[in-house]
Amino acid sequence: MPIWASMLDLPQEILDIVIPLISHSDYASCILVNLGWSTIFTPYLWKVVRLGDKTMHECFGTREAQNALARNCRHIRVLETTDPAIVYFVAQFSPSTAAKLDSLTIRLKDHPTSPVDVLVSSNNMTVTSATVAATTTNDNAKGTLEIPRCASSIIRILQKNPDLRYLSLDVGCFRYDDGREAMADLVSVFPTAKLEKLELSFFHSLSFDRDLDDGGNEDIDVKKTIEYYLAKSESFHALKEIIITGGGENNINPNRLVFLFRCPNVETVRLHRLDSNAMKALRALLMAGCPKLVNLEWRKGTHDPEEFILGLLEASRLGWRELRLPDMPEFGMDSWETLMDHVGTLEVLRIESAEHLEPNAMVNLLCSARRLRRLEGIVDRQRTRFTVELAVDAYDAFLDHVEGGVDRSWVLGPSMEHLQLQIQGVPRPDVMYRQSGGELILQQTGLDPARRVPVQGWIYNQLSRMTGLQELIVGLMDLSEKTMQSCGVDRSMDSVALEEALLGRHPHAFNYLSLEFSLESGLDLLKGLKEMRMLDVRSTAHYIGVAELEWMHVNWPKMERIRGLETNWRWSVNYAEGPTRKAAVEAWMAAHPLGIGSSFYPNPKLN
Repeated sequence: MPIWASMLDLPQEILDIVIPLISHSDYASCILVNLGWSTIFTPYLWKVVRLGDKTMHECFGTREAQNALARNCRHIRVLETTDPAIVYFVAQFSPSTAAKLDSLTIRLKDHPTSPVDVLVSSNNMTVTSATVAATTTNDNAKGTLEIPRCASSIIRILQKNPDLRYLSLDVGCFRYDDGREAMADLVSVFPTAKLEKLELSFFHSLSFDRDLDDGGNEDIDVKKTIEYYLAKSESFHALKEIIITGGGENNINPNRLVFLFRCPNVETVRLHRLDSNAMKALRALLMAGCPKLVNLEWRKGTHDPEEFILGLLEASRLGWRELRLPDMPEFGMDSWETLMDHVGTLEVLRIESAEHLEPNAMVNLLCSARRLRRLEGIVDRQRTRFTVELAVDAYDAFLDHVEGGVDRSWVLGPSMEHLQLQIQGVPRPDVMYRQSGGELILQQTGLDPARRVPVQGWIYNQLSRMTGLQELIVGLMDLSEKTMQSCGVDRSMDSVALEEALLGRHPHAFNYLSLEFSLESGLDLLKGLKEMRMLDVRSTAHYIGVAELEWMHVNWPKMERIRGLETNWRWSVNYAEGPTRKAAVEAWMAAHPLGIGSSFYPNPKLN
């Protein structure tokens, strides 16, 4: 007799491997196969419930739909919603039928109540499938239920989910229906055992939040506050990452952030658009409550005084490992010196704009940051007319090293993966014209034309030690759409027309005193960079021709692309050679459609 096996016979370990390979949209079809398949696939179908901006009525507007939610709520592990009615509904389940969540995201913005069309239930305090069926007489028995602010409902959900790992709440969750502050009560029920990531958004906070004058504008007594919270509440033992988003002027009362005193194992803090009240308090909160803090990502849209910048930079006791900073108009030498105090631990550094750094301050960092593996600047299409990208003056650094007796050797080595840095001040006597063909008058006073190759060779030597480098960005980032619109230009314009339109209005449209990346200038010194995948030379006077591409094909086998390769070389003394060189490069690239490096193509010797 044949022995028949079913899905139910498979070990759970096998099911955990196989079922995630099936599309979530196909789970419903699998449930319809038979009872056994239904038993297996139902928990997976309900495991993740992401409702986006949909309401309770849109998702569960019939008796059958609410019955299904009631029966299967216990299977939900990930819940994301923007509708208070969903929160209210889920909160009413008894512990035996309630969702056992790993992740909870509630985005309610800041409405006091939410009128939602839902099926009317006379007894929502202990929702079960039987209750829903008993209290709903037909599919059209709808009414309008005024759902209050959800703080009470969220507290009930959190009390039933001590194993929650991710929690994300916005400002619409932080008050009771009568307007009373709920933050302290919410924090008191945040899970402490397994919560790993916490995200709080105060965006769109109402004006009455700014009227709370309960010590928010006074300095925090660190010692007394620590003693109070440690005596009253348990620490968040598993919490590693905190995200805090503001959104208005003075909209975050510092008392809403004192939970940071209970975060002894937090390593990463991400901040966005925090107001002056919060920024003033953060140094004391983070220094005292987060002794293991090593990663900071700070994004903002306001002008913060340097004391706030210093406060954040001083908040790490162990030294920053990853530090991502925004454009900071008030960033001064005190801030830079504080940053340099952490240079021995830095692995990742991003500074969006460096307009206030002293000349070649970046060289000091490159000569000291032995653990650095990523140096990042402004991201593409975010650069404004005021952005100054991270840069070094190659000529000045060369003279300091060769003639000034100052060791300017960069310490960056094999661990370096990503380098975004403008190389400026290279003597380029070969550059005589603008892209349009007009004569170029460069301020090259003091740049010895005879050092065109030695200066570039010295920079190539610095780069050559980064044998693990994968991305090298020495080109200029694209301008933001807003900046382009203000200048009356768009991305459909070719590079010549674009530069002409920006000339005199934008100081960083092109870098003529740049590295050539030509074999003549010493490119062969970089043959050890076998991991190179991307080179960005946009808006620079480079000389990458067919000979250089052939060299890269052999020496950079993983090289995928060069951004900014397309050019007419119209700045050259040999102006007339530009179109011929351009045609040859285009023909070479057309013959190598998969990428530049040899690893993308079969080895002809093996055929």
